[in-house]
Amino acid sequence: MQSCNYFIIQRSNPASRPCLDEEARHALQVLRKRPGDRIDLVDGKGGWYEGIIVDANKRECTIEATLLRQENHRTPYRLIMAVSPTKSNERFEWFLEKAVEIGVDEIYPLECKRTERPKIRNDRYEKVLVSAMKQSLQAWLPQLHPMTPLKTLLAQTTAVPQRYIGWCTDDQRSELIHTCEAGKDVCICIGPEGDFTDAEAALAQQAGVVPVSLKPNRLRTETAALSATQLRAFINQIKV
Repeated sequence: MQSCNYFIIQRSNPASRPCLDEEARHALQVLRKRPGDRIDLVDGKGGWYEGIIVDANKRECTIEATLLRQENHRTPYRLIMAVSPTKSNERFEWFLEKAVEIGVDEIYPLECKRTERPKIRNDRYEKVLVSAMKQSLQAWLPQLHPMTPLKTLLAQTTAVPQRYIGWCTDDQRSELIHTCEAGKDVCICIGPEGDFTDAEAALAQQAGVVPVSLKPNRLRTETAALSATQLRAFINQIKV
C-alpha cells in the first residue's frame, strides 16, 4: 500500500462516512477518483479499511468502507512530548513530522514564559501529523493538544510514572538514556530557545519532574525534542 494513495477518515458510521475535506479534495481533484473507484483508508485509531466511492462532488465524497484489519497500539506504553513552539514555524513542524515517523503518542505545544511563538494553529499542525502518519505507513495518529501552560501540563500528567524536563542550567541533571526506564509511560518537557526559567524548573521539580540532559552539546528546541523522541525509542528497543 503506497502512502500517497490512502486516506484518513473519521471513525463514525461503520458503513458510510464522509472523507475529511482535505482528503476528499486530494482524492477527487488530484487523483481524479470517481464514484465506483476503490480507495484505501485509515482512521488514525489502528483501523485499515477498503473503501468504494459511492457519491462525490467538488468538495466531499461519501464512501462505503469495510474494515480490513484492526492494529493494536504500536506499544503498550506511551510517549508524551511537551515542546515549546519555536519562532520558526517550519522548524516546529519539522519536529512534528519526524516525531510521528519515529513514534509519539501525544504532543503538547508547551507555553512557557520565554516561548517564542505564543499563538499556534492546531489545524495546520494536525495536517502535518496526518501527512507524516500516512508517509510512514502507520495507522495510529498522535493526539495533538492545544497550547498548554507548563503548570497545566504538570497537573494533567500526574498519573504518568516518568516525567522529565530538559533543563540546560542544572549541573546536577542526569542523562535521559540512563534515567528513563523502558516499558513505562513517559512525559518529556522541552523548553524554548531561551530555556525554562529558574522558577519554571523549580515548579516542575516540585511536581516530581526529573531534570535530565540529552547530549553534552546545547541543542536547539526542535533538535532536543527529536533527540528525546529517538532516545526513548532506542531505550525501549534495547531494554524491552
